[in-house]
Amino acid sequence: FGSMVRGSFLIQLAQLAAVAAVRLPTRTPPAVARPSCLATRPPAEVGATPALAAAEERATAWALGAATAMMVALPAGAADVAWVGPTKAVLSPLFAVYTLLFLFRTVLSWFPKYNLNAFPYNVAAWPTEPLLRATRRLIPPVAGVDITPIVWVAVISFFSEILLGPQGLLTIVQKKGGF
Repeated sequence: FGSMVRGSFLIQLAQLAAVAAVRLPTRTPPAVARPSCLATRPPAEVGATPALAAAEERATAWALGAATAMMVALPAGAADVAWVGPTKAVLSPLFAVYTLLFLFRTVLSWFPKYNLNAFPYNVAAWPTEPLLRATRRLIPPVAGVDITPIVWVAVISFFSEILLGPQGLLTIVQKKGGF
């Protein structure tokens, strides 16, 4: 329930920022409405049409509203780490299964006479072929040897360590209780 409340709070905050950007008056005193980071720029009204000045003021207000929303939203959702456990529970077996499938595809590439659409081989061929086909466009076979399954094993191992390893991002978030 807490994440739903925070989610609706973020939506309301974004709507408030959008309404503030639309309803901002086109002519405001520069000392009041213009933030200090924009003080070095000349006012939009100098040498510009009123429509352009209004658009610039709305864009400035929207950017400030979005920045304020992010400053409030990130700490509000930082303590909620309930999503980390299920994410790790899904990613860990997924990475393991795909690593095994790509290793099996590597072994199958040594025996080209087998039909990859036949039963035991299609279990490894069908889920991996779309990824391998796209990778073969970037990395063609080297001396007749297809190295794309090994590339995918390396990529999966990298992401597994970065996300799920003992010092992975998700493990750290889960241990520390937030960002």
